[in-house]
Amino acid sequence: MGYPGKVTLCEVVTRDGFQTAPEVYSVDEKLKIIDMIVDAGVKAVEVGAFSTYETMNKMKDTDEVFKRLTQIPGVEYRALVYLPDDVRRAAQSGCKKVKINVSASERHNQSGAGRSPLDSMKEFAACGQIARDHQMQIAGSISLPFASQWEGVIPFHFIKEIVEAFIDAGASQISLSDSAGLGNPRLIYSRVMKLRELFPDVDWMLHMHNTRGMGLVNVEAAMRAGIDKIDTSLAGLGGCPYIKGATGNISTEDTFFMLGCMGIETGIDFQKIMAAGEYIENLVKGDGTDSYQQRLRHLSKQ
Repeated sequence: MGYPGKVTLCEVVTRDGFQTAPEVYSVDEKLKIIDMIVDAGVKAVEVGAFSTYETMNKMKDTDEVFKRLTQIPGVEYRALVYLPDDVRRAAQSGCKKVKINVSASERHNQSGAGRSPLDSMKEFAACGQIARDHQMQIAGSISLPFASQWEGVIPFHFIKEIVEAFIDAGASQISLSDSAGLGNPRLIYSRVMKLRELFPDVDWMLHMHNTRGMGLVNVEAAMRAGIDKIDTSLAGLGGCPYIKGATGNISTEDTFFMLGCMGIETGIDFQKIMAAGEYIENLVKGDGTDSYQQRLRHLSKQ
C-alpha cells in the first residue's frame, strides 16, 4: 500500500507523558498545555486516565481536568480506562470518549491490572454498556500487541481474540500500543495488514514507544500498512510504569517533521507545536524528554 495523504496525530503528553513524569502537575498546568496543543492544530488529545491503579496516581485529577476543560468542536478529547467504574467516572466528568486498555502480555497485564488479560477482557462488555448508556464513544487499546520482553512475539491468535472482544463490546476503533518498543517494521507491517484484512471495519491507531530507537521507522511501516492515526508525545516525554527502562512515546515534533518531509499532511503548525514542546521540556527540566527537533532548537541558540 501507499502512504496516507493525511495523518491524525493524537497528543498524549498529559496522560502518557505525565504518568511517569518526575512531579504531579496541577490541573491549571494541564489545561494550559491542552490549550497550547489544540491551538497548534492538534485534533485529538488523550487528556488523562480514570483509574485507581497505584501507578496511575498522577492521573487522579483527570476528573477535575475534564470538568474545567473547554472542549472545542472538532477536537477529540479522550481518556484511558480499565474498569467499569472508570467509565462511570469519565461519564460523570464530561468525557465523551474512553479508550479501554488491556495488555496482550500476561506478565505486563498482571503488573498493571493485577489480573490476567482474559480476566480484564471480561470487563469489556460492562465498560461498553456504560459508555453506550452515556452516549460515549468507545475505543480499545492493546498494549504489547507485537512483542514482549517476557513472552517474545505475541501469538497472533490472541490478538485476534482481544480484537473480537473489543468489537463485541462496541469498539469500532482499536489502538496497537508498542509500550516496550520491541516492534520491528516487518512484524508491524505484516501484523497490521493481517488485522486490517480480518477486521476491515475497524479504525486502527498506532501508539509507539521509542525505547529502542525504532519508533519512527515503525510508524513508517504502519503507514504503509494503512494506519493514519498515530499517538505522539511532546518532547518524547513518557514511559510505561510497568516496563523497566521504557522511555516515552515518539516525539510529536519528530513525527511531525518526518511526515512533513514525506508530504503527508497533519494540519499542525510547526512553530506552535515546537513552542509547546519547549514548554514541556522546561516544565520537567528535561527529565525524560527525547526529541531530535528540540535538541536542534537548543543547538541553533548556541
